[in-house]
Amino acid sequence: MESSEKTAWLSILTNVLLVGIKTAVALISGSLAVTADAIHSLSDVVSSAIILIGIKISGRPARGFPYGLYKVENLVAMVTSFLIFFAGYEIIKAVFIESSRPLPTQLPLSIAGIGLTILITWLFSRYELKKGRETGSPSLVADAQHIWTDMLSSLVILVALLGSAFGFAIDKYAAVIVVVFIARSASAILLDSVRVLLDASLDHGSLTRIREIVLADPRVAEINNIWARNAGRYKFVELDLILRVREFEKGHRLSEEIENRVKMEIAQVDRVLIHFQPQQRDLLTFGIPLAEDRISISDHFGEAPFFRLLSLQRKEGEIIDERLLKNPYLHEEKAKGIKVANWLLENGLDVLISHNDQSGKGPGFVLGNGGAEILITKETNFEKAWEMVQREQRKKGAMV
Repeated sequence: MESSEKTAWLSILTNVLLVGIKTAVALISGSLAVTADAIHSLSDVVSSAIILIGIKISGRPARGFPYGLYKVENLVAMVTSFLIFFAGYEIIKAVFIESSRPLPTQLPLSIAGIGLTILITWLFSRYELKKGRETGSPSLVADAQHIWTDMLSSLVILVALLGSAFGFAIDKYAAVIVVVFIARSASAILLDSVRVLLDASLDHGSLTRIREIVLADPRVAEINNIWARNAGRYKFVELDLILRVREFEKGHRLSEEIENRVKMEIAQVDRVLIHFQPQQRDLLTFGIPLAEDRISISDHFGEAPFFRLLSLQRKEGEIIDERLLKNPYLHEEKAKGIKVANWLLENGLDVLISHNDQSGKGPGFVLGNGGAEILITKETNFEKAWEMVQREQRKKGAMV
């Protein structure tokens, strides 16, 4: 039995215990108010049972519902919000509409019994609210708020008894304050349930976190759009991405990696659907590691003092941007090659021109995962190597 089902069973048992305590106090003291509160708690037993049934139904697969029955929990939460509104109405009715009730014969016993029920409902409502948030169950959160309103209802009765014992009629003032809190709680649950049932988007914080997770991968060039919604306690995410990949198989593998990361970082994500397309770039950026003279090609990738980046127009083959950058990780002691590779990808590197093949090494994995290619050259002079690369690119038709 999962945590949400256990908590729902505890809710039923708690309400049964409250019915027992209130009934015993009502029989001994003869308090009509406590008797009415006991009947109200009996209806709460039915409400908690409905929530348990809703949790069980929402977890079952259904052939006619390919996205699951998760929203059953939101329907249950919406029904619970109406029960909370009704509890507020009962308080107003008891205090302002119904005729005054005689004091119980055993006032201290009534106060003690009601005080005990207030303590039980307060403790369990906090516990259930915590479990509801941990599991993401909207029905448990709604039930916790419902039990919290029962605590407020009992508190009004306690205030009325204490006030009457000292000759003060303060129950009306207490009732107004309590009903305001009840209406606020019920409205929040109702609006949240309606939003989910109408497939409203996830909250801004969750969407921002998903965006951060996706863009943390250097192979993701751009996010066209993000769609995400709730269904019960679960979340459904849909992404439209532009990836720095040229092969469909690599794009598919990258999509699976991104899906796993989102599920690991965001709680209760049921499904991540990713649409992707390769990046169509007008520019092609080449990078060349240079020695101290800024002309010779460096034999060492991570220890190259400078990198020259040249951006070409794909069709015309014209250089539209040329930069000479200092290696910011030149004096790093560990993993400088990997850091340099990530830095070059951040600067838009598409092709690395190098003396050494980085395949099988850390920088090679980083560049490959980022969609960058590596061209090997024997030339030691930057200008000669660049002329060779331009000739090869023209032969391949890359700059036609």
